[in-house]
Amino acid sequence: MSTTGTGESDMPTPYGHWAGSGLSEPPRTAEGVTLCGGCRAAGSCRLGVERERLDEDGAARFELSCPRSHEGGPDVAHGGWTAAVLDDCLGHLPLLHGVMSVTAELTVSFVKPVPVERPLELRVWADRREGSRWYIAGELTLPPGGAVLARASGIWVTRDHSHYVRHAQWLAGQQVGDAEDR
Repeated sequence: MSTTGTGESDMPTPYGHWAGSGLSEPPRTAEGVTLCGGCRAAGSCRLGVERERLDEDGAARFELSCPRSHEGGPDVAHGGWTAAVLDDCLGHLPLLHGVMSVTAELTVSFVKPVPVERPLELRVWADRREGSRWYIAGELTLPPGGAVLARASGIWVTRDHSHYVRHAQWLAGQQVGDAEDR
């Protein structure tokens, strides 16, 4: 078995993604941004996350910009992009602490329109942890003034790498096209 420069294994997985392979570290860009399965092939975050770091206080900071391809209104990010990038980055907090988790609940507050192709900052922190649950919050801002554009909070549940294998087994048991299962 070999690895790439991103810490990614060549070991086949049910989906070809790192999460099902038992890897201790997800694939990352040269700048250290964690890549999901969909972004891994491109080698960069399709949502526009350019840098991420874990601060000494345990919070995470992200530098990003909304790509023009996610424009909703004129020069404004689509709300779906805002929700997706908040979900993604809030979910990176446990990863940066070495813990794999999945989103259980997400609430997004859209405060102001998010400009496309402008530098943005996102700060993410854990409000608390209870057992396998992480209660995470974050705030998307526009530098240099720090105007708040969006806020999010939610719950992430710790999972081991067999989570995706169990999902594949469950999905295989579903009858596609069977009218009784609809």
